[in-house]
Amino acid sequence: MKRYISASLIIFFLFPTYSNAAGPVQLLQGECPTVNMQELHSKRGLPSKANALLPGLLAANQDVKTWQIVSISHLKKTTPYYKSALKTCKKKVADHTYLIDVLVTKKSSQLPVRLHLFAARQENKWTIWGLSSY
Repeated sequence: MKRYISASLIIFFLFPTYSNAAGPVQLLQGECPTVNMQELHSKRGLPSKANALLPGLLAANQDVKTWQIVSISHLKKTTPYYKSALKTCKKKVADHTYLIDVLVTKKSSQLPVRLHLFAARQENKWTIWGLSSY
């Protein structure tokens, strides 16, 4: 029995799985973007766009204490967030989307929460088109 439990724990830590708890993506501007196919691999300008949008987005919630962008990466097909983006805005947009992971601390809670923004290059500028939290 001890071997089975030990083996299960080793497998769990060696092969972490993503949670299937990714929530639905809420459209921020009411419609999906028209993506720019040429600039898939460059996230130049995206951090400043996210930093400019976040204060206004989080100002509506008086319980927010601080926020920090943890990472910005291309949305991979292996994550549950891809499935949520695919369901909201179809394959072309999901394939050209970047995921912005934001850590938010609240005044009323010891535990921080994660917020995910979905961004795509539309024409010559970044558009943050979606929001999801867990």
